[in-house]
Amino acid sequence: MEGNKVLVKTLDSVLFQRAITFIGGPDHSEYTVEADVMTDGNRRTKSNVGVINQRYFIYLVGNAQILEVSSNHDRVKQSVPFRWNQNKWYTIKSRVDMNDDGSGVVRAKAWLKGEPEPDSWTIEVPHKKAHALGAPGIYGFSPQAMYSVYVDNIKVYSNK
Repeated sequence: MEGNKVLVKTLDSVLFQRAITFIGGPDHSEYTVEADVMTDGNRRTKSNVGVINQRYFIYLVGNAQILEVSSNHDRVKQSVPFRWNQNKWYTIKSRVDMNDDGSGVVRAKAWLKGEPEPDSWTIEVPHKKAHALGAPGIYGFSPQAMYSVYVDNIKVYSNK
């Protein structure tokens, strides 16, 4: 894409409209995951795209125009409004901070790629029984396999 290599979710079959790809093993913890993401689409239909951090999905939901944090929708599912457009790159960054009592906070931010990183987190989600371990990864959902999602510049690094 524009002379660079990027990951793109295929649209070969409606059966594969959702893609989850893990990077590393299930015993990872105390890391930050960051990636540049983009979706094709139009003003009525966009795909969802994001990252995975310690079993939490952090993603931009195209049609709802939100940044969402979820894990087994029954356990955790919170979102904040976040306007974003198709065919523009955004950066998503997330970390999970654990407390000694087993609780934790999932923090995430998103911003237009190329603009300065915001100082504050876009969303902070407390969780009483936080996931202490889990592989980092990327996530893409293309409704009815209509519009591609793209991921580039994936970074995973220690919180320490």
